[in-house]
Amino acid sequence: MGVDETVKSEMKGELSLIERIALYIPGYRGYREKNLRREEDRAVRGELSRAIQGTKQDLATIQRELVSQPDLMLDLERIRTKVDRYDIGIKKAVNGYSGFHDAVKIMEDDLDALVRWDAKLMDDIRLLREGAADLLDSVDRGMEVKAEIRNLERGVDSMMEDYNQRETIMKGFGGSEE
Repeated sequence: MGVDETVKSEMKGELSLIERIALYIPGYRGYREKNLRREEDRAVRGELSRAIQGTKQDLATIQRELVSQPDLMLDLERIRTKVDRYDIGIKKAVNGYSGFHDAVKIMEDDLDALVRWDAKLMDDIRLLREGAADLLDSVDRGMEVKAEIRNLERGVDSMMEDYNQRETIMKGFGGSEE
């Protein structure tokens, strides 16, 4: 069973008896399942944001360590700003709601694609966290870190592009893509 199936089954298991019975009412079932996916997406984005907090702390520590190297310190500030924008974007992301009269309809396939995108984003954040920890280790050992900083920034830029693709789907400008 995949990660998204596990989360879906856990969320379905938390339904009340009335909600479980309502899943069998024609029309209500699809509506409720969409809401479960939206809630799942919101929960995943909360986890993504919490995971980013540790990286932001590591970047602040690295920046303090590089205070004697203004160029590298400015590079780190630029990365921190990007990571902060990324975090804010995740917190304020479109959550998959579309009303009956909305011009842009969020379809079930799009919501399923979001689960896959969010899993990829979680992997990206894990790699970012590892990259920041490795950079901190290199700074602590007094190593040259300019190339590592550049690579970390490329990784952040790539993450932001992935996230923008996710948002494109949610705003109705893309199809269900992986």
